[in-house]
Amino acid sequence: MLWNRPDLMNRLTSLLWGLGLLLILVSGVLMVIRMPFFPVREVVLAKPLERVQVEDVRAGIAPYIGGNFFTVDLKAIRQGAEQQPWVYRADVRRQGFGSLSLDIDEQVPVARWGNEGTRTASEWLNRDGDVFEVPDSTIGDLGKNLPVLHGPLDTGNELMARYVRYSALLAPTGRTIRQLELSPRLSWSLRLDNGTRLELGRERTLNSADEQVEIFVSLYPQLVGNRPVAPTVVDLRYPAGVAVRYPAASAATSIPSDRKGKS
Repeated sequence: MLWNRPDLMNRLTSLLWGLGLLLILVSGVLMVIRMPFFPVREVVLAKPLERVQVEDVRAGIAPYIGGNFFTVDLKAIRQGAEQQPWVYRADVRRQGFGSLSLDIDEQVPVARWGNEGTRTASEWLNRDGDVFEVPDSTIGDLGKNLPVLHGPLDTGNELMARYVRYSALLAPTGRTIRQLELSPRLSWSLRLDNGTRLELGRERTLNSADEQVEIFVSLYPQLVGNRPVAPTVVDLRYPAGVAVRYPAASAATSIPSDRKGKS
């Protein structure tokens, strides 16, 4: 028994004393770091910001800065920063003593989201196809040369992918896309920089809209020819041809095609 082993009793006593002292030390450290003796003295921006308003960020993270440098909630600060206009991603780190580093990546709009002329919210698409909203007062001339993409909710990624793909297909014509739209009935259409509208219709098969764009590209020299104006509408939905409409002074025409089916 332990009572008859003084050496083991001494070891056990020393162990218990050691554990007790360690527990007291840990409790003391935890108590000290939770005391308001180590506040967050400053939040330093890791890089200059172009469109994000520093005042907005400061207001967004202010509720989470109070407390102790060691226990401050970095996740809450990051989320507070990411809720501000023009913020794409934020990262927060402790640096030095009492100082936090806030690294913000800004949104980069690549397209407007919504119908031109009827859109009331300042909604934009980033390179990931995600929709974000910013105040009108912060836009400036940014949106003048950006295309307009519009479709049902949660179709931003699909529209962005189509925009990139169709832009590549149209490259031989020298034309660029000014508007790409997916209707509530899932019918595709686009408008070019010269005002021509392409009606692609609903997709009957996978990538059939891509094929219609390719047909337009192949017919483009014939559609333009020596005409002084570009066609207003090129309807590619017909099974045996392409319907083309020119401005009022020119007559509508059609071009035969060997395609089958109508989208």
